[in-house]
Amino acid sequence: MINVLMVDNNTSTIKEVKQYFSSQKNICITGSYTNSKDALEELIKNDSYDVILMDLLISPLDSISFLASLKEHNINKKIIVYSNYNNYTMVNSLLDYDISFYLLKSIDMNVLKERIIDATNIKYQQYEFKDNYLVNKVSKLLHDLGMPSHIKGYQYIRDSILLMNEDKEYIGAITKKLYPEIAKKYQTTSSRVERAIRHAIEVSWNRGDYDLMDEIFGHSVDFDRAKPTNSEFIATLADKIELDENKFIKYKNYN
Repeated sequence: MINVLMVDNNTSTIKEVKQYFSSQKNICITGSYTNSKDALEELIKNDSYDVILMDLLISPLDSISFLASLKEHNINKKIIVYSNYNNYTMVNSLLDYDISFYLLKSIDMNVLKERIIDATNIKYQQYEFKDNYLVNKVSKLLHDLGMPSHIKGYQYIRDSILLMNEDKEYIGAITKKLYPEIAKKYQTTSSRVERAIRHAIEVSWNRGDYDLMDEIFGHSVDFDRAKPTNSEFIATLADKIELDENKFIKYKNYN
């Protein structure tokens, strides 16, 4: 059983998370606090918790003070940040702490469950916080574009953008290099990857925010809502993510 202590000022969030995990056999929200000082006192006297699930907007100890206090008291628990608050200053501050995952509250509860399990299986810090931050940025962008996370094309597009972020050669070799790489990971074929991505784009185009699409894709969007090709869609989003990431890096270096 994985024992989780939750720190969140929002009682509705606590109730939602506790309700979901009440039916899970391997994870239990053993403790939940809206007061971060009370949560810290509990962790000091009780060593039975495996994971701390915390929002960034907590009080009376703010999230940075709370994390610093954990460090000061030598409380070494797996920490998952679970929040909708997301700005450069806070992210930059969190880089000084051993955060296993940074998750947006808009994610599916099943994903939260998987990440709690993953966190307890990490013997050493195998995940760089910046990488988790980048994954969340891509996921949020796709959600904002109206793309549901349960369809295969969503996963394929997200991984494609991340691969392009790591290696720019993928941009000019989507059919020959990118599709085969995604197909290999998910044990499928390149043609199925291509079709799934096309379907995901069509779904997004039918239900997404037209103003956001116009802002991101510009010339690729017209009054007839003409859809960009797979290559245009992925490359454009990868470029946007890279520009946002560069802003993040510049801000971090500045501070």
